[in-house]
Amino acid sequence: MIDVNEKWATLQTMTQEKWNKLKPAERDALRSDAGLTKQLIGCEGWRVEVEDFMTGEPRRFIVGRSTGWIPCHIELKNRTSISGDSANREYRSVRKLYYARHASQLVSR
Repeated sequence: MIDVNEKWATLQTMTQEKWNKLKPAERDALRSDAGLTKQLIGCEGWRVEVEDFMTGEPRRFIVGRSTGWIPCHIELKNRTSISGDSANREYRSVRKLYYARHASQLVSR
């Protein structure tokens, strides 16, 4: 098991070249969830309605997740979006609406 301080020091100096050389199990052991929005963990792939923490304004989006060693949640506007804004760190409220598989998850037959 990797010490938390050692893990953080490794992640702070991580580069894409170093990351690409790691085995999948090593990546999983090092990956940090510090960049994720706690309220959205478990909501990946769901369309949610949130109330903005600062303005109180409601908005809807599909919860996505970036890749890499410190991923973050992403606000995807629709099922065909390939990128979006980084999710806020906190919302007044989060409500799951329905599971909305992203277009990249659909399998053609």
